[in-house]
Order: sequence, then structure tokens, then C-alpha cells
Amino acid sequence: MWVHRPIVITRRGIVVAGHHLAAEAGATVLREGGNAMDAAVTAAAALSVAIPHMNGLGGDAFGLWFDQTSGEVVCINGSGGAPMKATREYYLSLGLQEVPLRGPLSISVPGILRSWNTALERFGTISLKTALSPAIDWAENGVPIDRPLQNFFNGPIYGDLCERFPSLVKIFQSPGLRPLGDLLRQPALTKTLREIAHSGISSLYGGEIGRAVVKDVTRAGGLLTLEDLAFHTTELQTPLSMEYKGVQVFAAPPNSQGLALLLLLGMLDASRGSEAPLSREFFQRFIELKHVAFRLRDQLVGDPRVARIPENLLTPASFAEFANNAPQTDKERGKAGGGDTTCVVAMDEAGNAVSWVQSLFEEFGSGVLSESTGIVLHNRLHLASLEEGHPNMLTPKHRPFHTLCPALVLDNGRCRLAIATPGDHGQPQSLAQVITLLWDGGMDIQQAIEAPRIRHDSGREILYENRLDAQLLAPLGRSGYKLRDVGPWSRLMGGVNAIYSPQKGLRMGGADPRRASYAIAQ
Repeated sequence: MWVHRPIVITRRGIVVAGHHLAAEAGATVLREGGNAMDAAVTAAAALSVAIPHMNGLGGDAFGLWFDQTSGEVVCINGSGGAPMKATREYYLSLGLQEVPLRGPLSISVPGILRSWNTALERFGTISLKTALSPAIDWAENGVPIDRPLQNFFNGPIYGDLCERFPSLVKIFQSPGLRPLGDLLRQPALTKTLREIAHSGISSLYGGEIGRAVVKDVTRAGGLLTLEDLAFHTTELQTPLSMEYKGVQVFAAPPNSQGLALLLLLGMLDASRGSEAPLSREFFQRFIELKHVAFRLRDQLVGDPRVARIPENLLTPASFAEFANNAPQTDKERGKAGGGDTTCVVAMDEAGNAVSWVQSLFEEFGSGVLSESTGIVLHNRLHLASLEEGHPNMLTPKHRPFHTLCPALVLDNGRCRLAIATPGDHGQPQSLAQVITLLWDGGMDIQQAIEAPRIRHDSGREILYENRLDAQLLAPLGRSGYKLRDVGPWSRLMGGVNAIYSPQKGLRMGGADPRRASYAIAQ
């Protein structure tokens, strides 16, 4: 299979990120003696400047860390909770049936900054000040507008956002004016990042930057308070895991949707006959089992304090039972979306590894901009439920359901695969397809990433890339699904970043051409 990108192969460290400047920043940290977490956080901070509509200081993050010395895998839960004023009763009193997709009422506490700091303090070797240095440089001196960013700023989504939230224009200019190579400078964000580097994260979580953010959010009609920011902590969690073809796959626990990835992989493995990946039988079974995985996800995933995953859920017996009783209809409640998220994976020479995903959720999140700080607030609270008694029910301080889904694969005490992708509800679907092609399809990591994919969000519509022979999906069409051609290379299928280690000391980086992803070796 011919590929667009070469595999970056090294016996040292490697970083793969959703922008070449971020990947280079992370690789530079490795060259200077930093470890995988140092590289990942540096790259993550750079991504928040280089792709500002997808992620930033007003968003959330999830990460997985593998320590080669101890063999331990830890989840860094950098998601924020609902504001203390955000009660189900309040939203219902406004006549709302769900939390709005955009606007001030969709804002939860932004957790990303504290997650960077916690990750470095616990697992890194450099300071947050050092990690922020490249991001500060690019915020001040400008990031050259590449084709994906140009398409966004000159496209209809940004135009609509500017009509609803005109303050965006003050920093990011009016729609349609960005030529290729134009420098995107963010002076207010530069000042904010410098203050954080000097004074620490308390400047946002209870300090002057936090006061400015709360003032702007309150003016817009939001519920966020300084107490909400000061209350927030990053939670270190034990990941979910399951055995898959002799290796161990790790994913983030609730409130992440990592459960869906493990269920989907487990059921595919339990039900697989002689059909090969990218076959007619595989795609039909994939959609059937996706329904099961997402239905269970919707029933079980919510704030870590209330979510309860049955002990025997991620076992071969359960996978076989679920697979043999897969429903033929769509019962899950996934909401269609694009996947405005970005990610980074890193592995150092010692074998430590990180999978990291961060997001504003939708393009520019809530649309609410804190002009004085340059921070755009995310809209992650939209995924909280107003259904009474639901594990994801909107509750003050509770973390809402999250689509961010980092993953690691371990084999005999070392990391075989660090992988992540944007794509909201498509994340576990894209990751499962790539992992299946890598383990079952005989493909290398770049081939597995570039192979055509399918995606199902909700209802009876299935998205597919037209590099697939339409006849492979014909049985799904006859089953009542509407097949939507999204072109040969669609950003809706995510942007998978991965590092694969087929043997000790050898690392291969794969980057997705569907997004501006790049792999750079130490």
C-alpha cells in the first residue's frame, strides 16, 4: 500500500503532533535531555497556540503516561467540572432540554493548564516555565498560517462564529482575510502565558488571570466563578485495560469514553472469524459492535465519583456475550460532530511513553473570548445530560462526559504503541480501525493510519472515505443505512498520531495526512 508520509524510524526518542511546530518543539526537548512527558507537555502547549480554534488554555486534556522503570500506567485527567451554579434545575428553568452547544452556558472549568503542571511535577523533569517557552515565542512572534488554518479562517464555520461572537475578530481577524503564510500573532495570550510562566498556574486558578476570565464570562452570561477555578484539581487515575491478542491495551477511565475503545476492540476480537480488515464482513460487524460499545458507554460513563464499571465487563467472556447479541439498530445517543481536537504522542530513548489529547470541543469551543487574556473558553459542558439520575447528569463540580480518548498498548513490560486522535465520537472508532489493521491486517503504522476509514455518529448515516470500494459497504446500505461519501481524505475521520515499537529500542512514528500531523525524531 502506497503512503503519503514516510515512516519516521529511530532508535532514540520521537514525537508526533498535530502541527509540525509542536512536534519540533517536543523533539527539541528530547534532544536536550528531557523525557517523554517533558516533550509531550511542551508540544501540547505549542499546539494551544498553533491551532487556536481546536485547543487552548480555555479547554481540557486527558493523557496516559507509561513509566518504563516501574511499568506503571497512569491517567492524567485534566478535565474540568461544571460550575457550582450549573444545576440541572437552573437549565430546565430556562426552558432548555439540553445544555446549549455554544455560548456561555456551555462553559465548564478549563482544566488543561493545571494538567500540564501536574503532569510535569509528577512525571517530568523540566518546569512549566520551560515547557511554555516555545508557545510564548509563537504567540508573540506569530505562527505562519498553513493550509488547514487558512481553510478554517476563510471558511463558513468561522464566518458564522464571528457573526455570533464578534469579539473573535479582535484577535483572529475577520473571515476570509488570511493568506497562506500570514503570521497569526496573539498578543493578549502572549501576556497571559508570560504571567503564568512567571507566577505559576495559580494566576489562572484563583488569581488575576482567573479574575479577568470570570469577569468576561459573567458579562457574557456564563456561570463560571473564581471559586470554581480555585476548586479545580487534576485527577490522577488508574486506567482501564484489557487483553487484546496477547498485548494489554490501556485507555482513560470515566469521564473519558476510553471504555468504548476497549469494548469495541474486545468484541471485534471475540467475534472475528476469517474475515480480514477492510473487508465487507468486517465493516458490517464493526458497525454492529460499535452500537453495543457506545450504548454501554452512554449507560456507564460520567463523573468518576458516580461512574461504576462492572469488574467483569472487560473480559473475554463479556466480549463474546456482547458480540453474540449485538443489536441491529442504533440505540446510543452520540451527537454528530467534526472533531475539533488535537493530540500528541511521545516516546523517549528510555522507553517512557505518553498519549495526550486536548480540546476546546467544537471550533473555538463556546465562542466566548476573554479579550484581556486571549483565552477562548471551551463548550465541553454541552455533553452533560439533563436526564435525572443519569451518570452524566449535570451536577455542580462534576466532570461531564468526555470524548478525549488517549491509548497505550503494552507488551512484556514495554510500550508497543502510543496512539491518539481527534474526532469526538469518532475517536474510538478511528483508533480501533488503526489498531486492527496494525495487529490483524499486516500493515505498518503509516499504512494503518492512511488506510480508508468509516465512522458512525448517530442515526442511520455512515460516513466513509471513497477510497473504499462502495461494494464493501453495500450490505450496510441494504440494512437501511445512508452512506455518506466524505471524499478520499476526510478530517472527520480524525488525525491519528502514533508511535509503534515492534522491538525493544526501535520506534516508528506515523502521522495522519488528514490533518497537519508530523512525526519528528530526536
